[in-house]
Amino acid sequence: MSKFKAKDKSIIPEFVGGLMKAYARRGASKTLDMLKKDPVIKQSLQSIEKLDKAIQQKIEKKIKTDPKFAKNYKDAEDRYKDFNI
Repeated sequence: MSKFKAKDKSIIPEFVGGLMKAYARRGASKTLDMLKKDPVIKQSLQSIEKLDKAIQQKIEKKIKTDPKFAKNYKDAEDRYKDFNI
């Protein structure tokens, strides 16, 4: 484990958030290629992809079975579609 200690605790979440944005946008391909070679990061990215897929499947199933949830989900999608989230 690293012995790095950040004085400004917001640096680490900002870095991870920036990394996830780059990954989500498929940008920074050279950096991503380098990161994918790291076994720990590779395993973490695979876990994130599995969780994302599982969440999407659960949401789709809930939309089909719960009309109230489906309406609320669609309303939320419409409300946030301009934020590019």
